[in-house]
Amino acid sequence: MLFHSDFILNAFIIFLPLIFYRPFYKRKNPFFLYVLFLIPLIITMTFPVNAFGSVLDLRGIPLVIGSLYGGLYTTLLLFGSLLAYRQVLGGIDLFHYAVALVPTVVLLLFVFKRFEGAGAKKRMLLVFGTCLFLRVTVVNAYALLEGKTSFFMTSFVPSLPIILVQCVMAVMLVFMIETIRSQQRMQDEIIQAEKMKVVSEIAASVAHEVRNPLTSVRGFIQLLSDPALGDRKRQEFSAITLEELDRAEAIISDYLSLAKPQIEKLEPIVLEEALAKASQILSSYANLQNVEIVTDLKSSATVYGSKSKFRQAMINIGKNAIEAMPGGGKLTLTSAVDDHARTVTITIADTGIGMSEAQVNRLGAPYYSTKDKGTGLGTMVIFSVIRGMNGQIDVRSKEGAGTAYFITLPLTQRGETRK
Repeated sequence: MLFHSDFILNAFIIFLPLIFYRPFYKRKNPFFLYVLFLIPLIITMTFPVNAFGSVLDLRGIPLVIGSLYGGLYTTLLLFGSLLAYRQVLGGIDLFHYAVALVPTVVLLLFVFKRFEGAGAKKRMLLVFGTCLFLRVTVVNAYALLEGKTSFFMTSFVPSLPIILVQCVMAVMLVFMIETIRSQQRMQDEIIQAEKMKVVSEIAASVAHEVRNPLTSVRGFIQLLSDPALGDRKRQEFSAITLEELDRAEAIISDYLSLAKPQIEKLEPIVLEEALAKASQILSSYANLQNVEIVTDLKSSATVYGSKSKFRQAMINIGKNAIEAMPGGGKLTLTSAVDDHARTVTITIADTGIGMSEAQVNRLGAPYYSTKDKGTGLGTMVIFSVIRGMNGQIDVRSKEGAGTAYFITLPLTQRGETRK
């Protein structure tokens, strides 16, 4: 019974490095691996297993595995510590013991390169063979040096079962270490893939947001090429084109400063002017799609936020509405003030293909889009901008009957600075 309890204790100690190996497996520091496997080496030597008429310990498992995973410097440190502590324990000829260890050290030097480039299965075989070689050579070589010629038959052969168990335990430990390494590599690959996904999503976001002003610029340039266009309209369209190019530049600057928090200055927005401007910018794109824009902006109201971002959100909604009417249609833009609630409600409605209830419920979710080639980032920007203005969005839609956005914003009197 004592044998069983001692063996179980040693077995638990052997697998102790697994607890610390997972969080620090990336550290290829020989000294760290030396300390990691030195602890079970010392403990197993201190509490050996008494069996088959001899004293057995599992020191060979941390000695071999620590050497193979740690390399030459870890090997030298482990074998040096083994000899030093064995001298402290006493009862042994240290010179004979060191000579008996030489064949194992030579074998390890030969196995290092093979082990480093081997897969998990080959590593387990190499560890099994090295552990068996260590146990066979050390005890028998030491017995011969001590003049115990009958040791092989009287002590070693009866202890072969426990030696094979030790080798199997070493294989189990390597299997667990390789499993940990495999899982960590997989986790690193997943993290890297997530990073690449974020990069691609940011790239898609930049392309999506810049495409809107560029589309407007393209439309107005086409209108400017009309020789029948009057000078006043030409100047007006030129001014809008420059504004849209400036907006594209501002969008790019915003994305370049994502990693650097900035203080965003919010300012009063005259709603009638902002919506009229957005309608004017959308007009060229609407004409190309055979869509009529109807506005009713008689209500005078002032909201509070970023003018450029608010205009961007309105343009995104209008552009989505126009694209939802591939065969042409009508885009209606109205506003109504509720003096009692101190709010204004903007309604943007189209006569397009509409959406199902499930699609409406998912609007604003990251990277969800109802369009085949959409990224969902435009809608996400819309919801983000309105939330930043302490507003609410209510989307109502019916398949085949169009979609309506109801945006409710608080009326404000003065400005503030928001980070």
